[in-house]
Amino acid sequence: MKHTKISIVLQVTALLFLIIIGYLTFRSSTNWKIISSELNKAQKKINTSKDAIAATQSELENFRVKFEQMKTQKDLIIHKRDSLILSFQRKNAKDWTELQRIKDSIKLNTNRLVKDRVVLNSLFGLKE
Repeated sequence: MKHTKISIVLQVTALLFLIIIGYLTFRSSTNWKIISSELNKAQKKINTSKDAIAATQSELENFRVKFEQMKTQKDLIIHKRDSLILSFQRKNAKDWTELQRIKDSIKLNTNRLVKDRVVLNSLFGLKE
């Protein structure tokens, strides 16, 4: 009689362990599904972030090129202004040395204008 009670107790204990193991297995597979879905969401967010960073880098490069173009245009306008000022000074020069100095300045300024036009045209993709 003791033998049957011990056997029943052992069977109940084994059944209880099987139920616990089955519950933990079911529970852990649910956790794995949750973890894998969260990892997939994180991966999608990372891909979205990578795309956003690539687009931002492209925009920054475009803005840098536009900034260089505007800077070169500004330099060209400054040199044109200097050229106009120097030509006005040449017309109103009083003596020969002052006139020579102005001519040298005009020549230097003209060279700068030519260089700036070449750079500006290359930035805008124009060919002369």
